[in-house]
Amino acid sequence: MRAMAWVRILTGAIWLNGGLEKLLNPDFPQQFKTSLEAGGFVSQAPPFFRGFMQSTVVPNAELFAQVTRFVELSLGIALILGLLTNLAAIGSIAMSVNILLSQGGVRFGTGLGAPELLTINVVIAMLSLIILLSPAAKALSLDSALARRRPGLSPLLVNQRQRQRT
Repeated sequence: MRAMAWVRILTGAIWLNGGLEKLLNPDFPQQFKTSLEAGGFVSQAPPFFRGFMQSTVVPNAELFAQVTRFVELSLGIALILGLLTNLAAIGSIAMSVNILLSQGGVRFGTGLGAPELLTINVVIAMLSLIILLSPAAKALSLDSALARRRPGLSPLLVNQRQRQRT
C-alpha cells in the first residue's frame, strides 16, 4: 500500500475517533453548551472569530455540538474509505482551522511552556492539504474504483486523468 494512502486512512481514523468519542458521550451537547456559556473557547478565539462564536455558536451550542459529531464522523469515514476524498480533505482543513481558531490559533512559546505552533489541528490541516493535492493518497480508495469506471471523473476524484477505455 502506498504511504500516502496510510496518511489518508490514519487522518480519517483521528477524525473518526473524535466523532465516536462525542457520539458515545450522551452529555456532550450539554457539556459543550455549558463550556461555551462559561466562556470556554470564546475568550481564547481571535477577535475576528470571537464575534462569530458569540453571535452564532453560543446561542446554538447544542446544534453546533451535534454538527461537530456528524462532521467528525463523516470526515473519518470518508477519509478511511477514500470516498469523495478531495471533498473530505477540504472539510478536514476547514474543520481543523475552525477548531484551531476557537482555541486561540497558533502561538509561539514564551520559553516557559511548550510552543503551540504545531498543534494537532495544524498537523491535521497540513496532512489534509497533502491528501487533497496527492494522487497517491487516493490509492486503495472507493474514489479510485469509481474513477476506473468513470474516467471522466478522474481529475476530480484522484487528481489525475485516466485513459479512456476503447
